[in-house]
Amino acid sequence: MIMRRFFRFFTISAFAVSALVSCGSKDDPISNSNTNSNSNTDNPTPVSTKPSREIQQADEFSLYALSSYYLWTEEINKDLTKLDPETCTDPISVVKEIRYHANGKEVDHWTQLTNDLKAMTSSVEGLGLTYGYDLQAGRITNKDGAYFLIVCYVTKGSPAEKAGLKRGDLIMTIDGNDITSANIYDAFNTEKVTLGIAHLTEDGYLGAVENDVSLTAVDMWEDPILVDTTYTIGDKTVGYLVYNSFDVKSMETLPDVFRKFKEKGVQELILDLRYNGGGFVKTECELASMIAPYASVAAKDIFQTEVYNKILTTAWSDEDFNTYFDTKFEYKNENYNISEDISDANLDLKKIYAIVTGGSASASEGLIVGLTPYMDITMIGQQTYGKYCAGYMLPPSSFSNVQGFDYSRIKNWGIYVMVSKFADKNGNNQAMPDGIPVDIEVEDNVFDGYQIGDENETMLKAALQAAGKVYTKAPERSVRAIPTEPLEHGAPKGILINNHRPLPSFSKLPLR
Repeated sequence: MIMRRFFRFFTISAFAVSALVSCGSKDDPISNSNTNSNSNTDNPTPVSTKPSREIQQADEFSLYALSSYYLWTEEINKDLTKLDPETCTDPISVVKEIRYHANGKEVDHWTQLTNDLKAMTSSVEGLGLTYGYDLQAGRITNKDGAYFLIVCYVTKGSPAEKAGLKRGDLIMTIDGNDITSANIYDAFNTEKVTLGIAHLTEDGYLGAVENDVSLTAVDMWEDPILVDTTYTIGDKTVGYLVYNSFDVKSMETLPDVFRKFKEKGVQELILDLRYNGGGFVKTECELASMIAPYASVAAKDIFQTEVYNKILTTAWSDEDFNTYFDTKFEYKNENYNISEDISDANLDLKKIYAIVTGGSASASEGLIVGLTPYMDITMIGQQTYGKYCAGYMLPPSSFSNVQGFDYSRIKNWGIYVMVSKFADKNGNNQAMPDGIPVDIEVEDNVFDGYQIGDENETMLKAALQAAGKVYTKAPERSVRAIPTEPLEHGAPKGILINNHRPLPSFSKLPLR
């Protein structure tokens, strides 16, 4: 079972909690305790051991995907031999190893082979078992190997919301036990869990457990629209949308939000993408088409353009590689049959304020990149993640027409493979290579005591001030959250699913 969401590590300033917590890091043992890999580095399989037929098929599938569709297929050509079905016993790890590097630096952080494509796809679509919260994790430095969790937000109608959990609640125990690297994922990867809830003391220390909250996971869609409201600043109305994932179902619900904004005369928009790690290109384009100037949408101007490898560029020699603003959007698969006309939902905006963090990735960055030539965007928060390319979720059946390819043993496998780089209509992409910088720097302070949507919440306050709101001076709080690298959980970080253009089907794969 894979539950959605992922932890984001942070620390608290030393003066606030007297060195009780410290940063997580890329080398943190928790960061490596839940990887989607069947490798065993302590007891590696001998090279002479022939892979099982299932693994051989997974090798072949990975080889086909990376040698035909992969954005950097030419750059990794020499490494494709490592996926030899006669010798490769761990294709999940090998795909991660050979994805594109340059000058000793990993460029592609996202291409990933999985033996549970359904779980990964459901996670991206916002479906599956969940408790309905997003958590961050911190280390307790005066207690070896101990951690605590803090709630960033809860989703509507979720077990977490029904149990009364809210942003800022501290979790000190899981099922009555201290939180360690051995059990921290039980806050996600279980069907039932009991959490020991605490709060900060008045002087900024971690408090003791005050009560236990028991949760049972449910199979539900997590609504990524966390808050939608408006504020009056002087003589203008400013809309505020907290949007946490470009999933498919929200294609049906976003237009209603924008129709409401339109009725209220919204002139500027604060778009809060601080927890939005990406999603689907089609959803991204729909949202952009409700934000962009009406004339550009009516003219179906270019929203984004894309670059593919030479093989796909040749195969699509007659294709248009641009994505355009539009007023009609459709999405159909086994879960959805969506058809939306958004012609009455465009706000004709000239100005937006984007709240972002290092957790804002992929489709979040693509939205900003695509809108930048058309409007004034003030970036508020922290530099974005830096995911400037789009991928496909490919099942083995993608190669069912290839002579001799048998995928019967790997029906549950799949690969999220980078296929294209996106840019704005002029070919620019400010997300490359390390993310989009901000104009106003402010940190996401989960400890500030305010819920998301409260005008005093740290990041929203900065955005409202940028929009012209004047605050009377209030006492500064002593606790300050410092975000660090996120801990991936479930789907890989930075998802951008580019499925609006069907990939060509090769009867003879261009293997080299």
